[in-house]
Formats: sequence, structure tokens, C-alpha cells
Amino acid sequence: MAVGAVSAGAIVQPELMAERGYWRAAWFELRHDRLAMVGLFFVVLLIAAAIFAPLIAPYPPNLQLASGLTAAGNPRPPSAQFLLGTDPLGRDELSRLLFGARISLVVRLGSACIGGILGLAIGGVAALFGGLLDKALMRLADVILSFPILLLAAALLAVTQAGVLTISIIVGIGFGAYLARVVYSQAVTLRERDFVLAARTSAVSRGRILLHHIVPHVMPSIIVFGTLGVATAIQLEAALSYVGLGIHPPTASWGNMIADGQNYMTTAPWLVLFPGLAIMFAMLGFSIVGDGIRDALDPTLERTVMDSASVSARWAAGRRAGGFSAAREIDAAEVDFELGPYAIALVDLETSEDV
Repeated sequence: MAVGAVSAGAIVQPELMAERGYWRAAWFELRHDRLAMVGLFFVVLLIAAAIFAPLIAPYPPNLQLASGLTAAGNPRPPSAQFLLGTDPLGRDELSRLLFGARISLVVRLGSACIGGILGLAIGGVAALFGGLLDKALMRLADVILSFPILLLAAALLAVTQAGVLTISIIVGIGFGAYLARVVYSQAVTLRERDFVLAARTSAVSRGRILLHHIVPHVMPSIIVFGTLGVATAIQLEAALSYVGLGIHPPTASWGNMIADGQNYMTTAPWLVLFPGLAIMFAMLGFSIVGDGIRDALDPTLERTVMDSASVSARWAAGRRAGGFSAAREIDAAEVDFELGPYAIALVDLETSEDV
């Protein structure tokens, strides 16, 4: 007669569970979030299109094709030769869309990185050093936040040369000021914690405290807001390019592609439809992934915990329903243990057979 049992080592001690790590636990939560995986699919698709654009684009983005216009001189609609049609100059719309993803992705990720560094530096330094430096840095952030980011970017681009680097820096400054407030609020609380006070008592420099104690604790917030900020950067870059202050033609950008096609809305709607859909799915993808990362890194969310008695009951029910094989097919996700947000350990099921 076969008898099933949960092994004595199945209930893992907290110190062994901690080996799984905070980030591995967060990844476990994220990859079981189906909506976040859908958003991640769009993000990966966008990145792949940007990286491999020269390989998958059927034509050079700025090549004016002799067959790209009709006999009347109008853009050609989507067809087997031109999958997304052509623009008013006879250029392939699919090729320009793919190369526009490269420009847009560089601007978005560049602005997110710049904003993350500025936010961490301003918020962390202000919270840790305090005094006049605290007031000066936070008032600077407040001044930047007092201007609508689109108007601020338009004003700065009007007196500077528009380009990928310029737009990335301007958008990054606006995003960094916002992130500085988030980092500052968390760092102010962290500087009163025992481990920070112990480090200061041990004469550890403030710079080392910032790098080794403050940064690791605020990094989840930086990642979450950085991912969500990419979606905002997508919208901002497209808006600036649409009004002529961002990436200028003939360089392909989704914003200026919409601007070029707006006069053909009734005769060639694909000129606006496809770049608009690209912007929508890119923003949607990064927003959903940002929400999923936020949920995965949030220590206040409740997790499902199954104790050893429940594991044994589920295992026994599986044996009664379908024997040995059914018992072994219990989903590992249903028998996971988690202690707080920092550890997840899988419970191993062992079987023994008595003759």
C-alpha cells in the first residue's frame, strides 16, 4: 500500500528561505502576473524591433521609391509590396516605423536613466546631509516641478538644438525632479533607522552610507517609477516631435510621422493610424509592466501562504483522486511559502511506498 508524506525537511526554515532573496521573490511574483507578462511582451517586441530594424526593414527609411506613389501622386495603401503603405514622399511606412522605434527607444530609456540618476542624487543627498543643502536641492526640485513638463521642454528646445541627446536630457531633468521627491521621502525615514545610525556612530562616511544603505532600499521605487516614467517619456517625445520641436524630418520619429500624415487623414488614414497604434501599445506595455513591478516589489501586499497541514491535505486529495501521478502534479505555485516580502521557498514533496 502506497503512503504519501511530506518530508521532514519540507518546512524550510526562514534563514534558508532568505536564500531565495528579495529580487528572486519579486521575479516569482512578476512572472505569475499574466497582465504584466502581456505588457512585457509589448516591451520586448518594441526593443526587438528597434534593435533589429536594419535587418527586418524592407527598405531604407528615407528612400523615396519610384513605385511608392500612385499615378496621381498619392501614397499607396497597404499591400503585399508595402505592408503598411507608403507616405506622401513614397517612402515605406513600415521601414520608417521600425527606425522610428530606435529613435524613440533611445530617447525614452536615456531620459529614464538620466532621471533616475538625478533623482537618486538629489533626493538622497538632500535627505542624508540635511541643513541648507537639503533646502536648496528640494527647492530646486520644486521649481522644476512647478512648470508643466511639456511647456518646459518646449521653452528649452526653442533656444537649443533639438536632438536625441537634448530631448533625453530635458525629459530626464523633469522626471528626475519628480523622482527626487520620492527618494527624499523614503531616505528621510531611512536615515533614522538603527542600521544607518549605527553606521554613522561607527564614523562611516555619508557617501558610503548613501551608496551602501540608502540606495539599496530605495532602488525598488526607482525601478518602478523609472518604468512608469518611460511611458510618460514616450508621450512627451511624440508630442514634441509632432509640434516640430523634437526630432526633425527626415529622421523618422513616430511623432513627426503623425504630423506628416495628418493632412491625409481622409485619403490615407494609415499614415496616422499605424504610428498612433505604435505609441499606444508602447505606452500600454511600459505602464502595465511598471504596475506589475510595483505589485511585485510592494511589501504590503498579501501573499498566499499554505501551511504543512494544507500541503498534506492537498497531497492526500490528489492521491485519492488519481493516485500517485495526480498527487505529484500539484502545482508548485500552490505550495509555496513566503515569509514577508523577502523570501520564497518551494516545498518539496517526497513519496515513499510500503509493500
